[in-house]
Amino acid sequence: MKRESRFCSEADRVELSLGPIYAFVPAHGGSRAGAVAEQLSRALSEVPGFSVLLAGFAAREYSLLSPADSPRRLDGQTWGAFVFDSQGIDVLDAREVYPLQLRRVLEFAQRKYRIVCADVAGAKEAHSLETVRAAECIFVVSASDRASLEMAREKRDWLHSMNLSDQCGLLLERVPGGLTSEQAEEITGLPMCSLTDRVEYIERLAGWLAAEESYSSEGVYALVN
Repeated sequence: MKRESRFCSEADRVELSLGPIYAFVPAHGGSRAGAVAEQLSRALSEVPGFSVLLAGFAAREYSLLSPADSPRRLDGQTWGAFVFDSQGIDVLDAREVYPLQLRRVLEFAQRKYRIVCADVAGAKEAHSLETVRAAECIFVVSASDRASLEMAREKRDWLHSMNLSDQCGLLLERVPGGLTSEQAEEITGLPMCSLTDRVEYIERLAGWLAAEESYSSEGVYALVN
């Protein structure tokens, strides 16, 4: 059954307590952070009672975004925050949000959606900084080849420089000739959260987040530590 659109008037919408933001950081430009963020968002949206917003910054359309979809403002006051209904999931195009306004936009989204998944692939540096600082959990997305893992380690060092490394975990796509999960943890210094090269792994991660975390910071830290 097609899920009903959540686009409605402010008076009709239910105000939620602040939900978590999960940020997806690519090890490098070729990492599949966007695809993983989208897949996980869709899996979480299938959980009964869960509303999910996928926020993105790249100058591209998400794979299932229909050209016929009409953009709607996330709220009536903040310029640049446009949301599309993309076949059952809401997608926020945050490219034009001023960096100084981004935290406000994300907090507004947290009150309207149970979960916000933020794909920072292709984001400007200022947008990336604001997003990871607002996130309760940061997933570094990498393939299992050594070069990608070394770049993932650099992202971990970057996050560590902002005292954010305790909130980070690794999402790993296995590739031919790649290293093991244990080797990936050793190289990156990041705890493994999930593999991503099969749909069932994404679904399992979504179930884990939904069932075990209960959207508390304690649950997030339990996931990545």
